[in-house]
Amino acid sequence: MNGPRNRARRSARRLRHHFVSLLLAGTAAGLAFAIAAALFGTEEAFFAPIAAVVCVGITAGQRIGRAAEVAVGVAVGLTAADLLLRVIGAGPLQLGIAVFLAMAAAVALGARTLMVNQAAVAAVLVVALAPQGDTNPLVRLADALIGGAVALSLGALLAPDPQRVVRRGGQEALDSLSTVLREIAAALAAGDLQRAEHAVTGTERMNGLLSELDEALDAARESTRLGGPRRSMRPLGPLLLVRARLDMLATTVRALARGAVNAVRHGQRVDSRLVTAAEQLADAVSALRRWTEGTGDVQDARASALRAARTASWLPHAARGLTSQVVIGQIRSAAIDVLRATGLEQKEAVRTLEENAGRADDRHRE
Repeated sequence: MNGPRNRARRSARRLRHHFVSLLLAGTAAGLAFAIAAALFGTEEAFFAPIAAVVCVGITAGQRIGRAAEVAVGVAVGLTAADLLLRVIGAGPLQLGIAVFLAMAAAVALGARTLMVNQAAVAAVLVVALAPQGDTNPLVRLADALIGGAVALSLGALLAPDPQRVVRRGGQEALDSLSTVLREIAAALAAGDLQRAEHAVTGTERMNGLLSELDEALDAARESTRLGGPRRSMRPLGPLLLVRARLDMLATTVRALARGAVNAVRHGQRVDSRLVTAAEQLADAVSALRRWTEGTGDVQDARASALRAARTASWLPHAARGLTSQVVIGQIRSAAIDVLRATGLEQKEAVRTLEENAGRADDRHRE
């Protein structure tokens, strides 16, 4: 029962996340078709909505780059297809050759994947629809330009605040990490293998969340370059610092989750103080989120990270088995990642950790 409900919740979250982009794509397609049809007639307006949808895309960011690639890709595809049609006519063989030549020309020009694919689509449409009329290639190119212009205009007017999208992406990523850490703590405390494995699964979501965050950051940077009302990236400064370290922190938490799975699977109980340290580490990640939102103090994140490292590191040597040593090492590494995410350089972060939690090879008193 939990599986279908979880999938439904994830689907609903994805729809909420992409709703504005979906609405923009539909609106841009209809508007581009209407404009092109008014200028060239409905039979000649087929490429405008296609170009509009490609330009809007399903994700935020890089809209200007997309529009430029679509326009160049269309031009390359049209040229190759038109030249071939004039020489050998239309047909399945000619269509295959046209697609090959269009994509080869785009690759030779150093195009990225989007432009190469768009050149191929343009070639297919031209060859497949050529028997229905002798349309001027310039009309097809104008269609593409209309679609791109409509998409960019609607995007500029109706797209969500890119900085708000960035903050939401950062919140989701940090919340996910915090949840995983609390799941690890609960699994270690109860010896629950299912919860430990669920924590590992939770870390696997991070790649998608970080990818969405990077796309949102691209959109925010594009808005800044365009000189819109939100020109400065300065309000996102804390989140940019955190993002630079999130890959390492996610990797460390993933290793900690796998260590928890191994411990629980083999019946190796860990000291309750390591459970507390994992919870304190989750507090540090939650504090990072509050800091990036402007509702918390960076010192809270640092203090919680150091508290987690100190709790783990001061475990008596007699209570440390091999599994506990692994958990301690990962908690200390994660604490370093949190300190780095708050702006400390590597040497300063290590020095601060050792001043508060001792060296990794210290033998503490019983």
